[in-house]
Amino acid sequence: MVDPAYAFERRGVRVEGDGSIVLDRRQIKAPETLVHEGQKLDHVLYHVANPALTAAFANPGQVYAYEAFGSGPILEPGAWRLALTLDGRPLQGYPPHSRVRGRLLTETWEAAGCRLRITSFCDGERNVVRQAFQLQGLDARPHSLEAAIRVGFLVNEEQTTYALHYDERYGAIVAILGKASVEMGAPEREPQAAATRAALVGADREPAEWRVSDPHAYLTYRLEAPPGQEESFCLAVTGGWQRADHEALLEEATRRWQQALAEAHRYADWLAERLEGGDPSLHSLFVACLNAAVSAYHEDQEGRFRGLVPSPDRGFKRAITLPADAYWCAQVLLPFHPEMVRNEIGALARAVHDDGSLALGVTAVDPADAHLSPESGPYDWWPAACDSPSYFAMLVHDYLAWTADRDLLDERVAGQTIWQKALACVDYLRARDTNHDYLFEKRPNQPDWEYDVQRDDWVTYDLALHYQALKSAAEVALLRGEEETARDLAQWAAGAQRAVNEHLWSEAGGHYVDYIRSYQGFIEDHASIDTLVAVLFGLATEGQSHRHLEYLERTLETRNNDGQYYGDWGVMNCFPFYKQRGDLAGPSAWAYSFHNGAAWPGWNGVYALAKLLHRTGDWRYPLERWWSYSLDQYWFTPSEYYSPPYDAPGVRQSASLYSWSAMPAAAIILGGFGFWPNLAGDVVLRVPPWGDSRLNGVRFRGRTYDVEARGDVVALWLDGERIASDVHGLRVHLGRVPASA
Repeated sequence: MVDPAYAFERRGVRVEGDGSIVLDRRQIKAPETLVHEGQKLDHVLYHVANPALTAAFANPGQVYAYEAFGSGPILEPGAWRLALTLDGRPLQGYPPHSRVRGRLLTETWEAAGCRLRITSFCDGERNVVRQAFQLQGLDARPHSLEAAIRVGFLVNEEQTTYALHYDERYGAIVAILGKASVEMGAPEREPQAAATRAALVGADREPAEWRVSDPHAYLTYRLEAPPGQEESFCLAVTGGWQRADHEALLEEATRRWQQALAEAHRYADWLAERLEGGDPSLHSLFVACLNAAVSAYHEDQEGRFRGLVPSPDRGFKRAITLPADAYWCAQVLLPFHPEMVRNEIGALARAVHDDGSLALGVTAVDPADAHLSPESGPYDWWPAACDSPSYFAMLVHDYLAWTADRDLLDERVAGQTIWQKALACVDYLRARDTNHDYLFEKRPNQPDWEYDVQRDDWVTYDLALHYQALKSAAEVALLRGEEETARDLAQWAAGAQRAVNEHLWSEAGGHYVDYIRSYQGFIEDHASIDTLVAVLFGLATEGQSHRHLEYLERTLETRNNDGQYYGDWGVMNCFPFYKQRGDLAGPSAWAYSFHNGAAWPGWNGVYALAKLLHRTGDWRYPLERWWSYSLDQYWFTPSEYYSPPYDAPGVRQSASLYSWSAMPAAAIILGGFGFWPNLAGDVVLRVPPWGDSRLNGVRFRGRTYDVEARGDVVALWLDGERIASDVHGLRVHLGRVPASA
């Protein structure tokens, strides 16, 4: 019987030391399983993003989807077609060899005496996607390639594509796009009239043939490679803005495509070089998660939004950034791109109400449209969430811990400073405690991350987050010299800790319950993965932490749970399923689905982090099992969640390249190496349990550090010099404040 953790190898998948994931169809073996499995993908569908765009590439040679951020989709998903003829013979089926890394998908075909490579990619900033076609002769004969491409521009009830024509100046097809599919305004209104948008598709050579038939464009290119030499061309697609913008982008994209391809490879190298070690599975996971976190950062052309989006594949039209997702994604970004987190704080701050309430999601609207949603606020998507205020206060604290950038606290947004807004968030939840027992009451239908499960009154997850937000705000207040505020917040945090442990800890069961409706006497006492925050943030005692983690290991890790029917497929978010079926809506109404028993890579990362910090149980299973399961499905970017029993891949797996599913990389940094600073700048470094390894390029308070573990010694490096080392662990004070602070 094949070890489930390595089943992906029978599907022709392997991970390589440079961070690549390779699908080699020549290595595919017959399936060997006794457990029912849903339908799996049979080809690569790979999502990429940069601040200006999101896209997806697919076998064979497809630009499967493309969207300009803030402007809307350009291509009809899945409508791209490519017909290849090599030396007069059509190439049928999927490529034998596919490799994904960073923002690249490279597909390779080999024929007698030649090799064809198609690399689909985007660079790190421009609103353009490219495909490089490279034909290499390997013998003494000339070789030829014909590539016939059909481009399908999006047409639906929200967008029209018209006036397709060929522009000889650029050798490109030009399409005019109707009103924006993604209207970044407030809900409940007709979209505003938008400036005419355009899209262009062309190459660095003129097509041999072309024609248009709205909404499709047809382009044919031909290559002739002399004996033993290489010939190439690059196709580029750019759209979503005004025509003049894309004419300039296309000209640059086709002229400088080799430089852009080199840049895409450098980014992939940067991802791979952040972590060194002898564990290829762990390394590939880290690379994929870090890429997902970096890919979350977006900026729209008009400058209305700069921050972190959940996923290029999410499908939101209004909710652009989610405080909960952004907080966990930031744990990966703070060591490498703290400026992205700073911008996210600004994006969230403008949506914090005067009373400290904050929505489940924050849209990117024009401030001039503020009157359009008077009840909830112009930026609100599902207002007054129970977890968002805590996440905002915690995010401000964590950003300060990594950067010491105190100037942020005094920046004003909508009439208040960031610090005032963080305090308001904490006080908003305190004000929800109507009976003054330190446990605020969550209202029915008031959202948190499980927005389609009605959990109300006392919810362990929300209360534990509030406890951490109180502590975080108290530490910041003390840093600012606001001692009375700090004492007040610290006292409330202590009261909340006592109350949660008194009411929501089950001593008999050895775990925290999910939630209690005190007014009904109802207790949802199943295992819920989001109760981990009580352990992670120190609300639980050490003894409670170990017992709770052991309980989750027995119950939620499917390898240990015979009560679920699908074998070993990862860590469920809850089990048994919710008792009150009437409290469930949407996909969570189904067992094993969404918030009712699915596996969430983000929560796997939080779970692994808690195990690594407390050095209890098997940390590797939550850290890696979701990834090996994903590789077996040909999901090569982290998904939001997945469920094993559903046959359609689109139902079993959710959005790809998901931002907070990057958390397993944070578990490696914060829990494995111990690089998790406090406000004073103290870090307790550790030898990670996976052995010899090195973490490179960690940005902390104006300097860049490396952490190296060899044997039982951990060492800290700065600018190529080892500045500290010790056996097993190392406490260092790195409290340097940048000159700008």
